[in-house]
Amino acid sequence: MRFVAVLLLSAIFSAGSAGAQPIGEADLLRHIEILASDRFEGREPGTTGENKTVNYIASQWSAAGLEPAGDEGSWYAPVSLVERTPEIYRLQVADSRSRQFVRVAQDEIILRSRDASFRKLDMPMVFAGYAGPDSGQGSVSIAGKLVFLPRNPPESAEELPDYRDRKLQLIREGAIGVIGIVADEWLWPRYRRSFERGTTMLAGPEQHAAVEGLIRYDQFRKLLLRSGRDAEKLLLTSGDIDLIDLDLQANAAVDTALRSYLSHNVIGKIAGSNPARGAILYLGHWDHFGICRTEDPKELERDRICNGAVDNASGISLLIETAARLSAQRPDRDIYFLATTAEEKGLLGARAFVQDPPVALDKFVAAFNADSVALSDNRKRIAVIGLGENELDRDIEIVAAQEGREIDRSGKADVYLKRQDGYVFRERGIPAYMITSAFADDERVTAFINGPYHDVSDEVNDSLLLAGAAADANFHVALGRYFASTATYPGKASSGEPDN
Repeated sequence: MRFVAVLLLSAIFSAGSAGAQPIGEADLLRHIEILASDRFEGREPGTTGENKTVNYIASQWSAAGLEPAGDEGSWYAPVSLVERTPEIYRLQVADSRSRQFVRVAQDEIILRSRDASFRKLDMPMVFAGYAGPDSGQGSVSIAGKLVFLPRNPPESAEELPDYRDRKLQLIREGAIGVIGIVADEWLWPRYRRSFERGTTMLAGPEQHAAVEGLIRYDQFRKLLLRSGRDAEKLLLTSGDIDLIDLDLQANAAVDTALRSYLSHNVIGKIAGSNPARGAILYLGHWDHFGICRTEDPKELERDRICNGAVDNASGISLLIETAARLSAQRPDRDIYFLATTAEEKGLLGARAFVQDPPVALDKFVAAFNADSVALSDNRKRIAVIGLGENELDRDIEIVAAQEGREIDRSGKADVYLKRQDGYVFRERGIPAYMITSAFADDERVTAFINGPYHDVSDEVNDSLLLAGAAADANFHVALGRYFASTATYPGKASSGEPDN
C-alpha cells in the first residue's frame, strides 16, 4: 500500500497551546467523528479505509509534535498478513490394527492448510494435554504427527497456557497438524462458522501448522473408541498430560484459499532527554471490521459499515490528544505511541511490534493500552486491568490518588485481560495496563458487548459517552508525566542497577 503525506489542515492545532489545556469531550469527538465516518469504511486492514486511517493518525501525531519511529524514518511499520479460508477438505482415520479407514463427516470437522494444498497419508495421531514434557507422563515424539488439542484446559486447572500458545509450541516441536477439540457442544456451530469465514494470521510458516482444524467433541469421542480410549477422561485430565499416542493414523486432503496482504502499524515518538533510562509506550488499535455485511439487492439502503466508534476510534482519539499534551514538555524518557493493526484478528499488530520493535523491549518500563473508552460518563471511578499482576501497581495507585481517581477493586474487568493488545506486552515481561472508566461500569460494558460491539450500530450517535473518556485521557497524560520522569519514577536505577 502506498502512502501519501497528507496533513489535514483543518485538524491541525498548536501542540504548545494544546499542552496547556485539559482534554475535553469535544477534543475527542472531532477525531472519533472522522475515524468512524463512512468515508473511512470501517477501517479494515488492507483496504482504502486503512490508507485513510493510518495517514490521519500520522498527520495528527506530526501536528502534535511527535517524530516518526517506524521503518526507515517513516510513520509506518509494515505487517504481513495471510487470510486462510477453508475450501475442500477430508479426513480419514483408522486404528493401526484393522487399517480400515473411516471418513469423518464434513459437519463434524473443519480443516484448513498452511499452503494452498495439503496431501498426506498415514499420519500418526496423538493427544496433547497442557502439562510440560517434564511432568513425568513419558513424553512421546511429536515430529510429523497430527495432534488433537483441547480448545480449553479443564476448569479445575489454573495457570495453564492458552490454546494459541500451546498450539504454537506444538508447531515448534514439529507437529504436522493441530486439530482443536470443541468440548462444549453448544459452542460448535459458532466456532465452525468463525472458521469457515477465514482466519487471518501473521505471515510466516512458524505461525501455522501444515494443517489445522476443529473437531466436534462427539466425533472425537467416537474416533477414540476405535483405539479403546475414554475421551471424557482425557479431557478432564488434560492438565496433567503431555502427549499420548492414540494408536490411530490419518489420511488428509485439504485445499485452502489464501490471501496475502500488507497492513501497517503507525509508530511515533516524543524524544526524551535521557533515553538511556528507558521508554514508556502508549498503544491502541486503529482497525475495525470494515464493510461487515454482505450486499443484499433487496436492502440497498441497509447500513453495511461497521464504523467502530467506541471500538476503537475512541481509543485512538485518546492517544492523539494525549500525545499533543505530552509533547509540550520534553520528558526524561522516550515516549512511544503505537497504533496497531489487526487487533480484531488476534492482536496481530501488537505481536508484529514485539517481534520487531524500534527499541529493545526491555527498554520499556511501562505500557498503557487504550481501547473502547467512550462508554462512561463517570469521571472518578476507573478499572485498572492488570492491577495485582505488575510491579508498578503502587505507582499506578499514587497517580490515581494524585488525580482524584478511585480504582475499582472488584476485579470484574480482568476478564478482558487477554483480549486486548496490552496482554502481548505482558507476555514479554513488560508491565502493561489498560486503565479506563468504561470498564469500571460492568453493566454498561456488558450492554455494549451484547449490543453494538462489532456491529454496524457502533457509530457516532447519542449513546457515545465521552465525559469519562475525557477524564481518562487526562489521566493518561498524568501517567505519562509520572513515568517519563526519572524524578517521580526512577525505575531500575532506584535499586542500584546501572543505566543501560
